[in-house]
Amino acid sequence: MTDSNTRFIRPSWGLRLGTLALAGFGSMLVGNGCSAILSFNQCEVDADCDNFAGNWMCEDNKCVEDSTASETETGDGDGDTGDTGDTGDTTGDGDGDGDGDGDGDGACTSHTQCIADNGNNENFICSCTGECINALTPECQKVVWPNDTPQDDVVFIGSVMPTSPPFDTLVLPIQNSLELALEDFNQESELPSGEKIAWVGCDSVAGSEAVATAQHLVDNVCVPAIVGPVFSEAVIAVADNVTVPAGVFTITPTGTAKTITDLVDDDLVWRPIASDIYQANAIADRLEAIAEPGDNIVVLNKNDDYGNLLAQDIVFNAEGANITDVIPYDLQLDPNDPIANVADHITNTLFTDGGNPPEIIVLAGTSEVQAFILGYLQVVASMQPMPFPRFVLSHGAVPSMVDIMKHPLVIDDDATQGLLYSILEGVAPVIFDEVNYTAFNVRYMIKYGEENKITTSSLAYDSAMVALFAASAIPAGEPITGTNIAAQVGKLVDKDGGQAINCFGEQIDLGFIGEAVNQLQVGNTIDLKCVSGELDFDLATGDVRTNYIGWEPQPVNMDLDTPVLVPQRMYALDPEPAITGTWMDIP
Repeated sequence: MTDSNTRFIRPSWGLRLGTLALAGFGSMLVGNGCSAILSFNQCEVDADCDNFAGNWMCEDNKCVEDSTASETETGDGDGDTGDTGDTGDTTGDGDGDGDGDGDGDGACTSHTQCIADNGNNENFICSCTGECINALTPECQKVVWPNDTPQDDVVFIGSVMPTSPPFDTLVLPIQNSLELALEDFNQESELPSGEKIAWVGCDSVAGSEAVATAQHLVDNVCVPAIVGPVFSEAVIAVADNVTVPAGVFTITPTGTAKTITDLVDDDLVWRPIASDIYQANAIADRLEAIAEPGDNIVVLNKNDDYGNLLAQDIVFNAEGANITDVIPYDLQLDPNDPIANVADHITNTLFTDGGNPPEIIVLAGTSEVQAFILGYLQVVASMQPMPFPRFVLSHGAVPSMVDIMKHPLVIDDDATQGLLYSILEGVAPVIFDEVNYTAFNVRYMIKYGEENKITTSSLAYDSAMVALFAASAIPAGEPITGTNIAAQVGKLVDKDGGQAINCFGEQIDLGFIGEAVNQLQVGNTIDLKCVSGELDFDLATGDVRTNYIGWEPQPVNMDLDTPVLVPQRMYALDPEPAITGTWMDIP
């Protein structure tokens, strides 16, 4: 790309955008762009909530606990019908669970017993509390057994990710990749005492339910490890309030806020993705490279730990750039309109700096940014001259560049698509090894029927493998606990004497799993290179340190409707412990 692409684009490219009505553009933009892979509605009628333990009802298309179910709905423990006071057990199931609701929360010794005692409902498990519990909740909707077969010799792990709209298109590939890793491990190996891995997957509902779902996983499912959350603010909340106090190993695939490094976490919180202390410098240096004298730059950021801290550090580091405003935005749980007051934010951006529309707009967010970008273009298309800016996206929004290009509002509009190709770029850490990622992507495509684009999904696969390999290193006979898992991570990153383990390789071979487990179970160490590349954890902080890539969308074979992300430049970090680097074009 040449520097000319950083300037205003010729007006004729935006004419069709100008014909779109501004009123209600938020719902038009995002509603059509969100995938329907998962329905946002959990229920239509009360009967749809029958899978949940206890008394549930359907309210606003979501299963909620029935507040009218009084505490008197407690049976006498015999499970029969009609006893005085047994208002919660009107049919009687004879299970003797003591509360008369027939939900199976009686004493247990095995998962299969709980399933048999509850009508062969495979969502029931034997909790570490010694009671049968339904692992499903309104947010935790996936209970996955090894080979889809309930069994007793399993260790459950959990996941906490915002898989419902508006983040489904961004996060579902991450969850899918976690699932793929668990399947691969179960196919090839097992834990030291012969256990396979089962999984309970939870939707954090844009992060708002992250703590509650983690609490369920810890208290009821009794997981020793959680993969997630994916948003930094949720990572910190879950670690502080749930997993660290409970001694549960926590590995976030994508949480990048610099404050995660400094958590008082008893070495329980890890991440295979670099801290934003590096990304802030990479974006700041990029702005200084593309901005011309007099250019006005505005930063818009998601109003959370990720967006606020990243924006703050970008401004601090971009001393040579004219950043005139920083505008935080809030999210709302509306899949059709994810950014609250998006029209106001567009207006404030346009008229910042005394009415001088910005030449460059930085978006520090995630998939919701497409609502802002397309809405902004609709507005400026009606202006003369049309002040089309260059958009620079942070790593959380990079995958959305492909979705923007294929959005229903522009998919049949070559001129607008051409404009978008010329004004979008993003910055993201190196999160894939070229050979291993190619093999992984083939595996992903075979299972899920679609190519995985260039997303952070590789990090979910690697996060799962780190947790499982570390668990495999625990000596036989010792409990699989979060603390014990964390204590073994150092055995995965021994560059001096560890056996080199390369996930997949050119032959798409899963043999690396058995090889790694065998080495670890006999007390040896490994040097793990997986889908995202070398996993060189700093054992004191749980962090990794990687270079960054500058991505731009390009059409495949000149077909504007088939966009891919192409690496254009590399931000090579200076030698440790530097947090700065230098941008270089990729030949």
